[in-house]
Amino acid sequence: MDVLDMRVTKLAILFGLVCSGLSACATYINKSPLGETGVVSPPGKVVTSDTAPPIDTAGKSVPAAVKPAVPATNLSAEMLFRLLTAEIAGQRGNIELAVAQYAQAARESHDPEVVERATRIAVFARDDKIALEMARLWVDLEPDNVDANQVVAAMYIRAGEVNLAKQHLERVITLSDQGADKGFMLVSALLSKEKDKNTALQVMEELIATRQDNPDALYAFSQLALLVGDLNKAHQAVEKVLRLRPKLTEAQILNSTILIRQGKKSEAFDTLQQAVDADPDNVALRNYYARRLVDEKRYEDARTQYKHLVRAAPENQEAIYALGLLSLQMHDLDEAEGYFKRLVDKPAMQAEAYFYLGQIAEARNATETAVNNYSQVTAGQHFIEAQIRIALIDARKGDVTKARERLHSIPAESAELEERLLLAEGEVLREAKRNTEAYEFYNYALTKQPDNNQILYARALAAEKIERLDIALADLETIVKRDPANVQALNALGYTLVDRTERYAEGMAYIQKAYKLQPDDPAILDSLGWANYRMGNHADALKYLRLAFDKLKDAEVAAHLGEVLWVTGDQDAARRIWDTALRDNSSHKLLLDVIKRFTK
Repeated sequence: MDVLDMRVTKLAILFGLVCSGLSACATYINKSPLGETGVVSPPGKVVTSDTAPPIDTAGKSVPAAVKPAVPATNLSAEMLFRLLTAEIAGQRGNIELAVAQYAQAARESHDPEVVERATRIAVFARDDKIALEMARLWVDLEPDNVDANQVVAAMYIRAGEVNLAKQHLERVITLSDQGADKGFMLVSALLSKEKDKNTALQVMEELIATRQDNPDALYAFSQLALLVGDLNKAHQAVEKVLRLRPKLTEAQILNSTILIRQGKKSEAFDTLQQAVDADPDNVALRNYYARRLVDEKRYEDARTQYKHLVRAAPENQEAIYALGLLSLQMHDLDEAEGYFKRLVDKPAMQAEAYFYLGQIAEARNATETAVNNYSQVTAGQHFIEAQIRIALIDARKGDVTKARERLHSIPAESAELEERLLLAEGEVLREAKRNTEAYEFYNYALTKQPDNNQILYARALAAEKIERLDIALADLETIVKRDPANVQALNALGYTLVDRTERYAEGMAYIQKAYKLQPDDPAILDSLGWANYRMGNHADALKYLRLAFDKLKDAEVAAHLGEVLWVTGDQDAARRIWDTALRDNSSHKLLLDVIKRFTK
């Protein structure tokens, strides 16, 4: 064995030892750090042609990924040494050495797999010069390789060689083994990741210039124009698509998305309604329409669309689940319960169904049923919240110790979970009317997360309950200073000032800021009405309080509205409001205090 062979053997043994502790590293040298599209995969993520991720990727070490790189043919000892050196350099974060060694190996071997590996590592390292050299060599060796043509096109765009890039993108479209339509989408996705958006759009525009009767080409261009922000070109292109293929679902959806981005919501929804009416069995289109209606808080209209879906496909679990959530949102507990009960024997939806059935039972004050339902949630995203709900029910029943023990049994595996558990434990104490303990607990919680606005807000509420108005106001003012758009804190601060002090104008200013941010929030409307009442503006007070009560039949809103009605002379209307509120809130302290004060 000569000296070089000995070095290679020792290095191969060393490489095996280095890799032995890594997942699937026994075959590391036969792996690529890039995905199958010729585009870099971020570390730990494998990409497909459907996702077409960006070419740019950050990272110091070369990750293993998906494609063989080292050729199956016999390598010379010197070549193997170079390849092993490159791989170890990449594994140790020395990307420059890895690029240099692989590029030299590619130049010497002209082996397609080595050249591909060199190209991908150079792209990963953002060495555009070597990446372009390697990509050109790769295409020379494999001119019909879609990945190679994609990468070299991207590198040509970065080098400002648009015409050369177009030639290779044309090849991508021609060569795509998934059909020309997929080829256009691959090109569109690739171009969308380029930093120079104008150039990317220009390239795509030139590619489709002679394809104005090709809906696939026009659709891909429209999608790219939307992604880079040219809404007018996006809309013009998708309109052409719809003239060529009026019932193409993807184009109908894209058209509505563009219209909404252009601020033409009314036109978008009219168009969607017409499309659904013309093709009533189109599940994808109706589902998209329903989701858009939910986004606009048009819950009743969305519910109508989901009902159509369920009638057409009674086992459509996602539509049934959506109907359950919408019915719950609209306080239609009976209908919501019916939908969720249809899902309790469906493994994929079982936990969610039991969780919301627990909420429904809790809303009906059926605490035992609520606990039974929550207890069925043994895993999944709602598990912890179900445990918290059970703890709060225990607290309302007076068993605070049991409630706190349940919360303490949940490990705080993240800062977010720790925050949720701290807030829940404070809420347990507040539910039990142990306001002083709650205040002291929030003091402790703030030592754990001193900059947490949610915990500070909770302490403000607890401080107000124990007549520490100075602390309550100071905490709320701190939150507003930190986060001037915090609607919850703005409203609470404003309401507290107008309700508990004579700083009416200052309080009104905070409430009006909250109102500008969320004009339909019933709690803010109630605060605005109450502020006007305290300032003697009775007409405005009634206007806002009626709006609040129409949106939320809350006992506190009823107390406020009834008081203003009584003071302004409409005592019969005040009694009707109070009587309505008392049916569901017979022990509400504020409501009872107001009724007693005016009717004694």
